[in-house]
Amino acid sequence: MKMPALMVAALIAASGASAQPNLVHNSNFETPDLGDPSRPEGWGPFNTARYRAVGDGLGPILVHSGTHSIELRSGADFVGYTTDVFNPSTLTYYNPPYVYQGGPVTVSGYYAIPADQPLAGANAGIKLEFRRDNSSIYQAFEQLTINGHTNGNWVSFSFTILDSQISPNFPPFPTSVSVLPMRFGNATSTGTIFWDDVTLVQSSSSVCYANCDGSTTAPILNVNDFICFNNLYAAGDSRANCDGSTVAPVLNVNDFTCFTNKYAVGCP
Repeated sequence: MKMPALMVAALIAASGASAQPNLVHNSNFETPDLGDPSRPEGWGPFNTARYRAVGDGLGPILVHSGTHSIELRSGADFVGYTTDVFNPSTLTYYNPPYVYQGGPVTVSGYYAIPADQPLAGANAGIKLEFRRDNSSIYQAFEQLTINGHTNGNWVSFSFTILDSQISPNFPPFPTSVSVLPMRFGNATSTGTIFWDDVTLVQSSSSVCYANCDGSTTAPILNVNDFICFNNLYAAGDSRANCDGSTVAPVLNVNDFTCFTNKYAVGCP
């Protein structure tokens, strides 16, 4: 298979790319779900997790911004909130979109643990589940490093998943990523953690798909990248599946269009 001549002759542009904005819907939990006000719009609870609001009468509450947060209590081995919730307006899920091999993904947020409710026998953190179009999990990562207490103070949390950590061996490739703040231990573990202002950003600042040959010499993007992509395509390499298609033939002219578009956007 060879690159179509029109693709080789495509316009070459190299404008810089910048980090994307926060992709998490209702990331500060301020908007209640219209059909079920007991949970935030775009989020679903597991087990004893509760949607909290200042003045809700459910006991002490910690809020980082606004008037709402989520509370993960004891009483179950696993407690959490997920964005893997069906959106009837779009007939998809609220999971943030993800571009395969499009740059590192960073999830961050703020958590607080009351001094009189320290996590004992449990750890907390955030889990990322990279998902296919059908919402099945392609690959998952978690960082559960939080325990003890923060004396009720808010603490920032962040971790990053690089392109190199996403396996290329199990197409169809992921197109979204669910965000899951969680508390994990056992049914007898104790402690409560609050989460607020959760964000997810996919940045092209360190990895650029269009820089196929990995060149670091200016100009970084040049005809060698088209040659590199063409070689991957000719070899049937999964990395040439630029558009993440799952319909046979997986590699087709749309991948050249996809690559040309990424090339035109440029690299930072």
